[in-house]
Amino acid sequence: MRADTASSTSALRLGAACLGVGAALAAAAALWWLAPAFAGAPAAALQRGLIAGAVSLLLLGALAGVLWRAQRFAAHTLRQTAKELRRGQWETAVAGLREPRRAVPSAFGDLAEQVEGVISESERRWRARVEMSTDWYWEIDQRFKLSNLSADAPIAKPAGRALGDLLGRRHDELAFLQPPAMGWASFHDLLERQEKFRDVEIAISGLGARERGWIALSGRPRFRSDGLFGGYEGVARDITSNKEAFRRLQASEQRYAVMAGLSADWYWITDDQHRFPQPSADMLRRFGNLVLRNVGKTRWEAYPDALAVEQWALHRDELDMRQPFRALEFPVQRDDGRTIWLSLAGAPRFDDSGEFVGYHGVGRDITLRKVTEQMLQRHNRELQLAVTARTRELELANRDLDAFARQLAHELRTPIGHVQGLAELLRQRLGARLDAGEGELLDLQSRAAQEMLATLEALLELARSSSAAIERQAVDLSALALEVIAQLPVLERAAPVDWQIEPALVVWASPQQLRIVLQNLLGNAAKFTRRVPRPRIAFSGQRDAEGQLLLRIEDNGAGFEPELVGRLFQPFQRLHRNDDFHGNGIGLTIVQRIVQRHGGTISASGAPGVGAVFEFTLGQREAVRPDTAADKTRETAASPRAQPA
Repeated sequence: MRADTASSTSALRLGAACLGVGAALAAAAALWWLAPAFAGAPAAALQRGLIAGAVSLLLLGALAGVLWRAQRFAAHTLRQTAKELRRGQWETAVAGLREPRRAVPSAFGDLAEQVEGVISESERRWRARVEMSTDWYWEIDQRFKLSNLSADAPIAKPAGRALGDLLGRRHDELAFLQPPAMGWASFHDLLERQEKFRDVEIAISGLGARERGWIALSGRPRFRSDGLFGGYEGVARDITSNKEAFRRLQASEQRYAVMAGLSADWYWITDDQHRFPQPSADMLRRFGNLVLRNVGKTRWEAYPDALAVEQWALHRDELDMRQPFRALEFPVQRDDGRTIWLSLAGAPRFDDSGEFVGYHGVGRDITLRKVTEQMLQRHNRELQLAVTARTRELELANRDLDAFARQLAHELRTPIGHVQGLAELLRQRLGARLDAGEGELLDLQSRAAQEMLATLEALLELARSSSAAIERQAVDLSALALEVIAQLPVLERAAPVDWQIEPALVVWASPQQLRIVLQNLLGNAAKFTRRVPRPRIAFSGQRDAEGQLLLRIEDNGAGFEPELVGRLFQPFQRLHRNDDFHGNGIGLTIVQRIVQRHGGTISASGAPGVGAVFEFTLGQREAVRPDTAADKTRETAASPRAQPA
């Protein structure tokens, strides 16, 4: 700019020099004209010379006036241009140089072109930077009042505040600005010292579209052309997003610190050589000097006796292969002599370039769990010993009861046999001398003795069903049912039974005890269908919801009242009169105990005159049927389906 002004001034001086040369030539011409007059020329020549001199003087005066006016005009133009440029109004300055009345010196036009080219390019770059930046410009005067502020600053336009209400006021005079951390007084002291400052954070109510926000101010002192302090200039930016993110991170860190302090778990880290670094405050709080002594050591160096050598070797192999690990449990003795149990889990760490930098993970104090496990193991051993002792006592008691029952049965069987035998002996000796009433009494005595023997045998069978050992094996129930049917006693019937036995019913159970079950259930079905004109008894099986084989025996006999089903499996409970269907009421109780000892269940349903249904399972799932059992099933399935009973 100074070079352009100098060139314009040189041009003016060159024009003045040209005018001076012209005036000198005019003066020389005038002297030439006056020379004859001074040499004695006539009066006409003298007059002509005087006229030429006057004209020359007039030309010289005009030339001096033009030079003086041009110099003053150029100085005024340059001063006005400099003033406009100092105010930042470079467009006005360029327009002034291009005015027609000022364009007479051609240098002003060139100067305007050069000024416009330089300043417009700088302006373009400055505006591009401002538009693309999140910062905005501000100025304060020497009294620290806002003198200039970008119109798009978020504290003004987006917040709905007029720019005129902000200018001319200090920061502490704006109610929506809250003092920085240093306070307004310290901030103004900094300004008084004319020091630069950077990123002074100020909270703002109503920043842009937010209810609350933060800005960061950066500024430097500015000085006038005379060197006097003129105020501050600087930039500001909206840091609300960063501030909120920092506060969220800070809150998260606080929550993590609280959680870590109250949690039973803790975070640990090792270097690429699996050595412990300097402990954190949390580790010091938890373990004290124990972790300080382990700095620079590996886990197996710090606690060599916590695990066997082989276990530490396996753990080191996992670490060498960069594998994560879980539930590494070992005991540690604290400085106070107390032994605690630790459980560690970890995973390898890698840096941004993929290089292994160590392991990190979490640890947990499992001392309480270990103590509980040891107590449970001790209690389990004690309970096992108690159960073993109690089982031995029960076995001895059952053996004694079984021996007592056998002895009692033997002792009772003999007198009952004597009663029955005496009745027969009296019948034989008296013979024809017995009348009808006496013979009937002897028959009643004989039947009573027989029933007592049957009841006694049933009681012995009930005792054996509760104590006999269960030896499971594959049992073909279809074939076993056909054997039981063939051995049923012959009864007076209205019609033969239609037996429907499903083939290939193979279970995993005790064959001796299942024979007793089928004898009772199939025998009852045959007994309660003897008065039915077309008796039918079906034995089938199907899978239940748990995959077990559900066995089913169904008949169309006398049936029973549904509300009496609860009495079926109680000993000596009968649902029919003895005159109609003879029995001792113990058979179904024996069946229930055998089924329950196999781990299964039994249920019954029925209706009078319709029939009864018994369903039962045998606990464990049946084994895979051997080939021999399958062959036998196919053979029995080929036998006649209807057999007389």
